[in-house]
Amino acid sequence: MRDTIPGHLCRRMKEEMTAFRFLSEEDVALLQDHLQCHKLAAGEVLWREGDPSRFICFILAGRIHMKKQTEFPGKEVIVGIHGKGSIIGAASFLDSGPRPLSARTLEETSILTLDRDNFDDIVKNHPKLALNLFQGMIHSLSSRLKQSFERLASIF
Repeated sequence: MRDTIPGHLCRRMKEEMTAFRFLSEEDVALLQDHLQCHKLAAGEVLWREGDPSRFICFILAGRIHMKKQTEFPGKEVIVGIHGKGSIIGAASFLDSGPRPLSARTLEETSILTLDRDNFDDIVKNHPKLALNLFQGMIHSLSSRLKQSFERLASIF
């Protein structure tokens, strides 16, 4: 189900989402017109590993697990579980590559999406917003990468 984004929700996103922490109030107002809101049931697939990367997801409520296929047919490993305030799908979206993981909701989940056309419009027509949004996404991706290093180091 897709809804428009109310203004109070965008202001709350700035407070609760790391990816939006660098946005000004003006940025939030502009971004609001480029996002779509979706409510998803438990078990819904957002994308499968190998799918084209057509949008970025910002989780408002609920949880989404990310899985990676193993070398054994039909076997997957859970790479992460992301909840409120998380951004998912940014890395493959930014490099225009296929999705490296599958994403599925674990429970009823509300998300905001930013698709390629809206993203390109932001970059072209609102460069300050694009820069601030990039800063937030890079910060989020950097934090997640550091956590991955810590998890990897704990194995050895």
